[in-house]
Amino acid sequence: MNMNLIFRSICVCCLLLLFCNSPAVWAQQLKLTGTVSATNGDLLPGVTIAEKGTSHGTVTGPNGQFQLQVAMDATLVFTYLGFDTREVKISNARNISVVMQRSTRALNEVMVVGYGSKNKSTFAGSAVTLNAEDLNKNSLSVANLLQGRASGVQVTQGNGTPGAPLTIRIRGTNSINADSGPLYVIDGFPTNDGVGFTINPEDIASISILKDAASTSIYGARGANGVVLVTTKNGSNKKNNLSLHSYFGQQKIINRFDLAGPYENATRLNALFLAEGSTPPYSQSTLDSLKAGYIGTDWQSILFRTANVQNHTISFTGGNPNTSVYSSLDYLDQQGVVINSRYRRVGARVNLDQKVGDKFTMSARVFGNYGIQNDLPLAPSTINGFLKQAIKANPASEFGEGENIQLDAQNPLHFIAATKRGNYAYRTNAYFSFRYEPIKGLVIQSDQGADLNSTKIKYFAPASVPAGVSGNGLATVTDINESELIFNPTATYGFNIRDHHLKFLAGYNTQTYYYEEEGITATNFSSDELGYDNLATAQQFSAYSSKTRIRRKSWFGRVDYDYKNKYILTGIYRIDGSSVFGTNNKLGYFPSGSFAWRFSEENFVKNFQALSSGKVRVSYGVTGNDRVRSGLSSANFAADNSSKYTLNGVDQLSGIAITSLSNPNLKWEQTGALDVGLDVGFFKERIILEADYYDKKTTSLLLDRSIAPSTGFQTLFGNDGSVSNKGIELSLQTVNLDGKFRWSSTLTYSHNRNKVLSLGENNSDIYVGSLKPDGAADFETPFIIRKGQAIGSIYGYVYKGIVQENDPALSTQPNATPGEPLYADVDKSGTVDANDRRILGVGIPTSFYGFTNTFSFHNFTLDVVMQAQTGGKLLNLQKEDLMNPISQGNTLKSVVTDTWSASNPSGTIPPNGFYGNPYGGWVNTRFVESSDYIRMKNVTLTYNLPSAWLQHVGIAALSVYANIQNLWTWTKYTGLDPEVGNLVNSQQQNQNAGRGIDFNAYPVNKMYLLGAKVTF
Repeated sequence: MNMNLIFRSICVCCLLLLFCNSPAVWAQQLKLTGTVSATNGDLLPGVTIAEKGTSHGTVTGPNGQFQLQVAMDATLVFTYLGFDTREVKISNARNISVVMQRSTRALNEVMVVGYGSKNKSTFAGSAVTLNAEDLNKNSLSVANLLQGRASGVQVTQGNGTPGAPLTIRIRGTNSINADSGPLYVIDGFPTNDGVGFTINPEDIASISILKDAASTSIYGARGANGVVLVTTKNGSNKKNNLSLHSYFGQQKIINRFDLAGPYENATRLNALFLAEGSTPPYSQSTLDSLKAGYIGTDWQSILFRTANVQNHTISFTGGNPNTSVYSSLDYLDQQGVVINSRYRRVGARVNLDQKVGDKFTMSARVFGNYGIQNDLPLAPSTINGFLKQAIKANPASEFGEGENIQLDAQNPLHFIAATKRGNYAYRTNAYFSFRYEPIKGLVIQSDQGADLNSTKIKYFAPASVPAGVSGNGLATVTDINESELIFNPTATYGFNIRDHHLKFLAGYNTQTYYYEEEGITATNFSSDELGYDNLATAQQFSAYSSKTRIRRKSWFGRVDYDYKNKYILTGIYRIDGSSVFGTNNKLGYFPSGSFAWRFSEENFVKNFQALSSGKVRVSYGVTGNDRVRSGLSSANFAADNSSKYTLNGVDQLSGIAITSLSNPNLKWEQTGALDVGLDVGFFKERIILEADYYDKKTTSLLLDRSIAPSTGFQTLFGNDGSVSNKGIELSLQTVNLDGKFRWSSTLTYSHNRNKVLSLGENNSDIYVGSLKPDGAADFETPFIIRKGQAIGSIYGYVYKGIVQENDPALSTQPNATPGEPLYADVDKSGTVDANDRRILGVGIPTSFYGFTNTFSFHNFTLDVVMQAQTGGKLLNLQKEDLMNPISQGNTLKSVVTDTWSASNPSGTIPPNGFYGNPYGGWVNTRFVESSDYIRMKNVTLTYNLPSAWLQHVGIAALSVYANIQNLWTWTKYTGLDPEVGNLVNSQQQNQNAGRGIDFNAYPVNKMYLLGAKVTF
């Protein structure tokens, strides 16, 4: 009996112990379902989910969904390659949506590099990689995606015209006459120009920016200015997904000029006419009506509008174990904030990957795009363009159809409405790859494709606007056709010998580029009704045509070696041949080498537990630049219709004359670059610091050189001169908080010092941009390229104020009268003249900053991107033009009260303005302002709806967001926007050096968007 009691007691105790030590039995269970996605709404398949403290777990399916039996108070741990681990407390929830944040930088992150990919931890060069989760997909273009996100990469918006490209510079400006923009490589294929608005940002999987020569030298002659690698999305061999992404929004101008009102301007004009002895144009009754607001026009309110923007993308991702497909169709419609301006684009893409057996893979990337840009006719006379004339329009005038009788001025609305300008662009890319892996480690690949572009530009100005008056109407139609054919076979072989890892790459590349342009100009129209759509109504015609072919051939190789992933060496050698250069210098040779040491893998460092990664990088390489116009090395001829020759005493014929001499020795510009970098991570990569110092020197600059007059020419295009760019780059990535509320940050800083080292034997100055605003006495060149100074230096006079009565300064301006601008006699010659001009600043900023913050709480994510620039100057010519007291249009409001006169000697505005004076010039320190600014560039609030709300209607994921772009700007610049400022000119020299002038620029806008992305 006692034994039975003892046995029963032992059994009860064992059962009690079992229950007490088994949470799965003791705790109440529930069936949990959910969805895991990235911050941008993309579903994440294969995420590992584990119940903390137990062995229970699962993984997400192809659509990011999961189900798991867990305790009601369980904590789940979510892990996924390349993303930060998340812990989520269930708290009795039956369905959850988990948003995972991409790791600030995973050590095993794979990044795309030239002709392949590399592990980030064993990469010895300098590069920035942005993945789909890092990018705001509501951007209008690829360049917009990069703003404020990458150190050493300057992205500026020269103007806000819909469809206008942004300017990208990587580590400064390397050239004077050659293209200084980066090379774009899309899915492994170099393109002839920037991707601009042609690629839908929604199609992009990642962007890698190669910055140092050791990384870019694999592209040889086209890599001197950095390389932007764009990789588009692939299909999936798992579950099929259909996604729809749409956003709608409005745009508004950021700033406006503080102009005089109708009554103020009419009063000023009456006083101006009286001073000249003329009858005032406005009667007292008209002035009373203007003052009461019964009549008058606010031209800025009419010129600028609230503009709509919309974008829609539908995409499909799917396939089977052997086939994967990604396809998309997109449509963008962006109205401009200036009336009659608009950009529309429709595009389609198909990316296909097909396995054939175990060793062969075929890939195709086919893309098509059609864009229509209706912009204002800013060119060719940009400085006196329509936007400027509209802003200056007299607000007190009553305009008729086309003309204002009162002051013989034109109606600005008629300018814009009657003048037609349209750009119609087609672009098609078709790239095909064949990949064969006969044995392990050996990959033979052949890439080939074509990039086709066709652009038609139409322009018509009727006889009722200034551009068409002299010719009784003016129409131009220009057709441009471009094509580039590419063939690029490569072979890669990699193998390991114990702890030694080796990979060899060898390749050949041939590219042929064709450019054809044809144009016709028609004048003397019998009717304006059809404009450029019926040129037969014109009476006079002229035409031109041109054709260019550039051929390139290249041979290249790369060797990658590392020992224990600790000591890393890379060597590259490339030979390029280009038809652009002279017969004696067709080939260019571009070597590079890099070394990296992962000191965090050393045993003596591993005791420092706070340090999770550490790497030192050193590289040096030589790259080239052949992006200049074709024909520079050859003698050029042109028809001369200005001179006629009489033959047989009757016929008069024009001839063909030589316009430039040949130079068989013309060769490549070459850039040698040293880069030293440090990458360190702390506390399991919660803090990551990347620092770089670079020193680049470009030699054999392509310049016009003086030659003997006996040749019949003054200059010959050749190689002479050099320029340097030195700078530092810093990137700090942190995870500040990591819990239910998560906060991560990325801070970037870059500083570049540009300096011209030599301009040839005589080091003669180069003057850039010959401009003459309305009313100016002479043409002036606002920029100068000078030895010892930076490219893009602003060149002008030192403004000292206004000449007063009995002013001692009259001795240096002896014929000046009180009220005229006073300029400094810098060279102490006794007279103010052109020799007193000085460098007033540099139009290109020296420092750039970016600050990105991401905040996550439950299903909400807030992204804030800020950017800033310092060290640059901007010539505010638009303001100077509006500070003209004798203008018969409108002026700034300050002109009414701050114009100098004998009774107002403290006035700061000359009574005759800053144009037409015998001394000095309109390029002066009064209007050279700082272009420094801090801007909240992009703010996006996203909400991912819980999957429990969606699963019953067949939706896998749905996110909605609100976005504001250019929300807030701090600046001391008094113009419309400090980010604008480029000479609008096709000459490469003006694009490189003519940066830092604000006139007639289409204003940058503020954008408000609402969008949603749904996945089925």
